[in-house]
Amino acid sequence: MLTQMKLYLKLKKEATKLMLAGDVERYMHKLRELAQVRPAAGSVTV
Repeated sequence: MLTQMKLYLKLKKEATKLMLAGDVERYMHKLRELAQVRPAAGSVTV
């Protein structure tokens, strides 16, 4: 199972690829997923 931080980084990488490919609809969907994960990722100590 992925930790919250690893999941966040994975989604961010996927979103970047979609943005560069010009797939706006899927990119926006990934950003929404990132927004759901981000608050939880903030509580992780690095």
